[in-house]
Amino acid sequence: MDSKQEKNAVDDMVRRLEVRYADLPPDRVKAVVTACHASLSDKPIRDFIPVLVEHAARSLLRAERNAPPRAA
Repeated sequence: MDSKQEKNAVDDMVRRLEVRYADLPPDRVKAVVTACHASLSDKPIRDFIPVLVEHAARSLLRAERNAPPRAA
């Protein structure tokens, strides 16, 4: 997978996750995906990066969605 394909896959993922987690702010969804993607930036084999990013992002977003509300 070249860098353009990877970027397109991550962009598509952000759009899908924004729909799936519509109760969370879109900026938060994008930030989570970006952080997960950045955490794998040093990995030399890139073929499965989008799958790994999506798995990690879904896990974090699901946890945020299910977390009890914070007191102000």
